[in-house]
Amino acid sequence: MLDQTFCASSIHRPEHVLHTDFFFHDIRISCQVNHPALLKVVAALLGSHPVCDLPRGKADYHIYCADEKTPFPVPLPLARARMGKTQLLTGTYLQYYRGTEDHHEYQSYTAQPGVNAAALSVIDAARHLALTQLEAPEHYNPAFLYRYVLLLALGRLVHPYGFEPCHAAAIRAPWDQQQGALIVGSSGSGKTTLSLGCALAGCGLLGDDLVMLRYDQVAATIKAYSIMPEIAIRSGSLALWEELSFLQAYPVDARDKRYCPIEQIRPGAACPQVPLRVLIFPQLITGTQSTVIELSKAQTLQALIEECVSKRSVYPEEYQQLFSLLSILTEQAPGYRLNIARGSTDGPELVCSLFKR
Repeated sequence: MLDQTFCASSIHRPEHVLHTDFFFHDIRISCQVNHPALLKVVAALLGSHPVCDLPRGKADYHIYCADEKTPFPVPLPLARARMGKTQLLTGTYLQYYRGTEDHHEYQSYTAQPGVNAAALSVIDAARHLALTQLEAPEHYNPAFLYRYVLLLALGRLVHPYGFEPCHAAAIRAPWDQQQGALIVGSSGSGKTTLSLGCALAGCGLLGDDLVMLRYDQVAATIKAYSIMPEIAIRSGSLALWEELSFLQAYPVDARDKRYCPIEQIRPGAACPQVPLRVLIFPQLITGTQSTVIELSKAQTLQALIEECVSKRSVYPEEYQQLFSLLSILTEQAPGYRLNIARGSTDGPELVCSLFKR
């Protein structure tokens, strides 16, 4: 068993283990690490989530640095099936496996010079357990660890509690905490620029590119949940909003992105969760004026499937669960195609008008 392996590993001496409880919304994440630098990385990911007095569930997440001369204590099993392979934006290759005997999930990262050493996460989602194994912390870019390694393992840990990742932005109406909008679109569709403008206009912001969805059985509604309290902004977006000129001094990565805490965009803008009442599908157009087109339920569901389902290939057995969630969401919230004129700043005004319909 995974937790027995933790205890049996010689590198996990009790006097070297640091234990801290974090929360991911209403899920308690009991975290154990064997290096203080790792605790800082976990805090960067989960530290902004407040304590939940009545947690819905619990998960155990162990993150350990192995001795460089020692193989990872929980290696890839010989009996395994490869579920998928992807190249991350850092150039690192991530391969997904599932043990054919133990049924654990494995996320294996190849070393990428200047970014990361090898890493391996082992996840027993059914028992809410995960182990991420690393080399020395100085061999990893901290942002790589929490954006690509810890975040992916965490997503699998909380999935049994109903959380479904969605590549979308999410905002909350300025005047009503019970009205939220999901902004769904592929890269380059304008969802980050639109969500930025909405935040500056007074909306709450959960995230610009990745949020969680979950069906709230008590409220009988689907809500969006924040994951990380930051936003990634390209230079083109900064040019539209004079209020964000201070971000020009921020470091820029290879994709022309500046990472900034949401609270620095506007104090009070960060929002943890919101019921979804509007679905928005932005696209950039050539013209001088932005327009809104209401979609039928069939068109809305088709657009959601194209953006949220067809791109998922690692866990195909979960398609039905996600499809059911999106079907409920289509009945819950009307969908709109938002054609945004390039260089225009009228998008946030149109979004706020949709909240009032």
